[in-house]
Amino acid sequence: MNAYQNFFDFFSMNNGERLDGLSEIYFSGMSRDERAMAFEYLLKMVLEGGSWESVNGLFIADAERAALVVRKLLDAHQLREDAEIAAAWNLYCLQPDSSLIPVFIRLMSSGDKYNRAHAAFYVPADDFTPELDSALKGMIRTETETLPLVNATNKYLECHGITRESVSKEEFSRLYRGLRSDEAGVKEAVFNELKNLLQ
Repeated sequence: MNAYQNFFDFFSMNNGERLDGLSEIYFSGMSRDERAMAFEYLLKMVLEGGSWESVNGLFIADAERAALVVRKLLDAHQLREDAEIAAAWNLYCLQPDSSLIPVFIRLMSSGDKYNRAHAAFYVPADDFTPELDSALKGMIRTETETLPLVNATNKYLECHGITRESVSKEEFSRLYRGLRSDEAGVKEAVFNELKNLLQ
């Protein structure tokens, strides 16, 4: 089976490989013409609103060409929510741009818990604006679904330079548990502690 057929067959899968999404493996064996055909196939999907995987695939197929098209669609609000997150993330990875952060912030209050979770997970931690601070705090204070709350908590800590690799296991656990506490006062105390780290 040639690489393009393998790529094409991906879209009819309903197994774990489909859940893993498109990766460079699907494109690496393609000729230049096949890669161009794959780009056009994905572009058609993206122009119809797109999905996480179609936008990601477009950037794998041809990142520079994808950036031009996807940025226009994102700015015109012509993508579905999961595609918007993928677009903002891929564009930011290609060239960091603070104007993309509001896309993630807006989708942190999506009606879809998975889009809220993805927005919190993929928002860049290295561009920690006051608006992002407020949005993540809002999620940590009010989110009722586990995955979005976990992602918001981890991202908020990461924005303050706190990761499982940067501090001891005990320190990470203390701060994480504080932000996940059912007691509002405990959460606020951790917010204040983290705020002091940035001063």
